[in-house]
Amino acid sequence: MNMDVYLHTTLAMGVIAIAYYAGQYFSRTKDIEDVVDSLLNTLEKEGFVATVFDKDGDKELVPISELIAKALKEAKKTT
Repeated sequence: MNMDVYLHTTLAMGVIAIAYYAGQYFSRTKDIEDVVDSLLNTLEKEGFVATVFDKDGDKELVPISELIAKALKEAKKTT
């Protein structure tokens, strides 16, 4: 099969268009960040997870073991 100029151009433009739209689709990290942030805020507000802000201002999950140790230490102080 011989490829003429028009077929070659059409195929090349098709590949370029697919690459462009694939790049647009996979570069939606901002949307993902918004969903994760909303999920963490909801879980924190409803008391399912605990978070603290680190020195950079980012939210960080607090391990359950730290929460239990802190609660036990405070309970010993009050008794």
